[in-house]
Amino acid sequence: METQILLKIMLAALLGGIVGLERELAHKEAGLRTNILISMGAALFTVLSIEISRGVNGADPARIAAQIVTGVGFLGAGAIIQARFSVHGLTTAATIWTVAAIGMTVGMGRYFVAFLVTLSIVMVLSLFRFFSARLQSEARDTAYRIHTADSPSILLDIKKIIRDLGIRSASLKLHRRREAYELEALLRASETKHHSFLEAVMQLEGVSRVDDESL
Repeated sequence: METQILLKIMLAALLGGIVGLERELAHKEAGLRTNILISMGAALFTVLSIEISRGVNGADPARIAAQIVTGVGFLGAGAIIQARFSVHGLTTAATIWTVAAIGMTVGMGRYFVAFLVTLSIVMVLSLFRFFSARLQSEARDTAYRIHTADSPSILLDIKKIIRDLGIRSASLKLHRRREAYELEALLRASETKHHSFLEAVMQLEGVSRVDDESL
């Protein structure tokens, strides 16, 4: 019996490691070790839930296993970062949640299902990266002229917006125009991020006008 349990834990570690390796190669926060531990822990709790229910009459085997979903929910929430104008880490949180489900599936003895789900997750994550790269390659350059009567601190606000939106290619220059300031921003991003950037800038206090020109 102990050997069978250990084999389940080892299989859960292997499947979690497959997903974790993909996350590690993608340089995500929840990488190899995290996904292995989540899958192993979920499998172990599931096995313990089944074993305890066998030794106690009327015990519900789903009681302990059901708490795994709640516990993993806290882990997923910790992986999500709420920035000022965007949310990061949703894919990582969803991966954590699904890897826990894989561990539970192994703990219940559904090995083939767990294996197929693991392959499906890796395929989805890989395709997601591929399409993201394609979208990034279709990014366009836009020059913005942001007019403000505020102090040069507007530059820090703009930099934060760019960082929160995940725009990597950006050039900023601040010019003094008599009693006002003009910030020149050259950004390379997707259409959606350009729209989000413009909307966020217009909400900044002190911004009087924003001119944009596609290059």
